Amino acid sequence: MDSSPGPHHSHSQPFHLQTSDGDYDTATTPPQSIELPESSSHSVSSEVSTPGYEYQSSPNAPAKRSNESAPPFPKRPRVEDAGPCSDPVLPASPTPSEPATAPDSDVERSSRNRFSPQNKPYRSRSLPPTLRRKRRPVENMHQHIPPVTLSTLRELDLHEIYRNPKLRHDVVFDSQLHFRPNLDGTRGKRKKEMADMYWQMVLHECEVLLGPSRWKRNSSLAPVPMKLPILFQTMRDILLTLVPKTDRMDVDSILDAPLLMQQLKHNVLDFKGLALWLSGVLKAHCAPMRDQWVEQMVAKVTYGVDNGKVSALVEGLQMVFGILEAMKLDVANHQIRTLRPHLISTAISFEQGYFQERIEQGRLDMREPREWYNKSVSACKTENTDNLTTFTSAVVDMVTPSHYAKYPATFVFDYERLESLRDDIREATCLKLAILFFRQLTLSSRRDVNSATTDKLRTSILAILGEEDGVHRWLRHSNAVALHITQAANEFNGSTGIADASLVKMAENWFAKHLQTNSPIYTRVEKGITEELTGMVLRVMKGWHSLSTFSIMSTVDVTGSSMELASIAQRASHITFMHWQIFGKMYLAA
Repeated sequence: MDSSPGPHHSHSQPFHLQTSDGDYDTATTPPQSIELPESSSHSVSSEVSTPGYEYQSSPNAPAKRSNESAPPFPKRPRVEDAGPCSDPVLPASPTPSEPATAPDSDVERSSRNRFSPQNKPYRSRSLPPTLRRKRRPVENMHQHIPPVTLSTLRELDLHEIYRNPKLRHDVVFDSQLHFRPNLDGTRGKRKKEMADMYWQMVLHECEVLLGPSRWKRNSSLAPVPMKLPILFQTMRDILLTLVPKTDRMDVDSILDAPLLMQQLKHNVLDFKGLALWLSGVLKAHCAPMRDQWVEQMVAKVTYGVDNGKVSALVEGLQMVFGILEAMKLDVANHQIRTLRPHLISTAISFEQGYFQERIEQGRLDMREPREWYNKSVSACKTENTDNLTTFTSAVVDMVTPSHYAKYPATFVFDYERLESLRDDIREATCLKLAILFFRQLTLSSRRDVNSATTDKLRTSILAILGEEDGVHRWLRHSNAVALHITQAANEFNGSTGIADASLVKMAENWFAKHLQTNSPIYTRVEKGITEELTGMVLRVMKGWHSLSTFSIMSTVDVTGSSMELASIAQRASHITFMHWQIFGKMYLAA
């Protein structure tokens, strides 16, 4: 029988691979341009079972698997329940989760003594002696499964994208939304550790099968390979989802796990031929930017075979799974870009149905959101305002930093965007305070403070603040900002020396006090900004009533953050309008 892996019918001579020198290093997958919801044992970034991928707009925490789903051990039969010919069975020793307890009654003590060694039931001496065997620990099958499987890639499937409400909501606001492997944080670190552990065990298994090992001299004692059969099977299953029907028969026959394991057992598996065949299939169906990665995989496998390096061969196998994962991500990203117009045009109707179902199931309580809206109605009672204007004022008031109101549950998909708006309003307020203070210091100057001067000052202040995140960065850098503004005002007024120390100290005290959200000056400046912002949001939404959602969302890309009021108003208007379209009738039904 031909033992070649596929189209390449080259009968290679048997060879022995040497064991690797040193620890095996896992090759990491190059960064992808795609994160999706998480759902799988491998953790693929949304609200699905166990996520392993995430999309840039909002990463999802993976749901941990619990061992409670494992089937319990079968209970041992009691001696009194056994038939006359059955052997006596000792009661199972208590497990750590079920500690042994002393009998608390005479009946329980007598029941235990009835089956003590001297009172045990008669057993014929002609029967062979029973062996008391230790219970084998149940082996965790997950350790035999590759880090990338159909299960971990499931959230990238089209039907999972359609079912993911958070993703469908985020795609409306982000035209560049894409999936990528989720390797951030503690979960990402754990995921990488598990992957490294898996490939290290694959390396050991390959060394046993291919290297000069004591098991080779006594095949009856050789361990049964557990990971390689599943590895080949998983490779085949993923590849079948990436190739057209015309190529699936070849994939199915060439990546035949039992046949490959038989060839591997007899040391006749042509790894180089298999790698070359995979190279042709992958290049035919992957994006051109993946071709270099495929060539590196072939080179790694070839080097491992030619030089007897098991570690290089295993790295090549690992690269195959990295390429397959990247191809699935590429497909998912392409589908997101292609389907975005459809997802946007159906976003409102989809979310109305989604949230209505949650309300009917008792998973969303509308009482608190209605109370929040009614408070805004009461505040605007004396004004002649329509419902949308009232709602817009409520949204802007909700993201005002000095108020720091709790977000209603109906905004669950927009918490991060609302927090970004709140931070940007805080930034805009602090910048305006800094400009106002600069103007006060330059009142005696003969020069006018024009827009070029304020723009330059704004840029220099932001450079002082740096890339640090957080709403308190202004307070942490208030002294540096005060010193810079004082010196800039000193130079603007025509002085060439260093600013007076007492003036610098006064500036430091002023910023330390008035950058606080409870400062009267801060709240006055902030109120002016939020009132201007509310008017801008209403003007942006004014022409949207007669347009479809798709027309609205396609007019501008609303990603990113900026302290410019125009950008804040644009992003706030998209959130406000879409939210009102989804929940407006529910608020008014109160």
